[in-house]
Amino acid sequence: MRPTVILAMILSPAVFAQSAQEAEIAAAAKSPMTLARYVESHSTVDWNALRNALGLKESQYWLAPCGGDCSAEIATVANPDQAVVIIRGGDISYTVEYLRYLQDAKGGWQFAGENTAFIRNGPSNHEVMRVGGKPFLKISSNHSQNGAGIQQEIEDWFDLTQPDFEPVFSLTVDGGARHFGFPIDWTVQALPTLSQTAGLERINVILFVHFTGVGLDVHAQFNATYDRPQGQKKFTVRGAGIGMGFGSAMPTNDFEELADPFQFPSIEKQLVYTLPGLRDIATGSNPDAKKWLQALLDHAKDDPEKRQLLDLLTKPSAPAPPALPKPR
Repeated sequence: MRPTVILAMILSPAVFAQSAQEAEIAAAAKSPMTLARYVESHSTVDWNALRNALGLKESQYWLAPCGGDCSAEIATVANPDQAVVIIRGGDISYTVEYLRYLQDAKGGWQFAGENTAFIRNGPSNHEVMRVGGKPFLKISSNHSQNGAGIQQEIEDWFDLTQPDFEPVFSLTVDGGARHFGFPIDWTVQALPTLSQTAGLERINVILFVHFTGVGLDVHAQFNATYDRPQGQKKFTVRGAGIGMGFGSAMPTNDFEELADPFQFPSIEKQLVYTLPGLRDIATGSNPDAKKWLQALLDHAKDDPEKRQLLDLLTKPSAPAPPALPKPR
């Protein structure tokens, strides 16, 4: 008997088993219910076979949400009728997989897209909301890098009336940065609200920022507006401001930079954002805080805020009030 025939006889059971598994996965992937049932009833999932069945392209950055510890749930939405299969893993998982299906008029299902949410140092949550009768899906993902001192939870919004499954709006809703070599740390929390008028959808974002340093403790508020006119796919930022109710305008790029812990606002911008607290340090009596402020200014370019603070630092501090006499 020829060697090639012997090899084929040895491999044929394994090849048959693999093709049978691929056929089973392909059948399961035809609807959200059968896919969720398959994930829940099997100890492992062949993700290559599933992604091939769904027509998803290979990506070197994609991570499977689970190996042998998979669980699945289904989020259903009516008008338009659809379902999102959510596949999670155990404690060591780094991602959660969201698979969207659309239902046609005859009750059949069509796969409509994938979203992978990272859960590096926090969970991924989801919520369906309606504005003006239109459904939106909000998915959170955690992109924190604890070793770099950066915390970030991103919220992606999906318009479930669109045929694809791509975010129409994304924002850091909770985060912070303790950058090495940057003396001012900050944390951010964002509150986005969606409104709708004839021909226009608008998201108003209030960004609460807490700046800290040696002797520095400043709470500040920033605002931005994101609009989506009728016929436009994504929301785009239209304006931003410092303070309540857009007290003073700021460049939109500066707002988005401040809202993203992975970006680095310049020291000059940090002086602007924290000027009231830095003034208190410059006119105060805390020597450690003043030394810290002087080091901060040594690395800043010459601008009005730096000159103002240097002037305050060189002025003698007000004398301390005399001590009250001790009671006899």
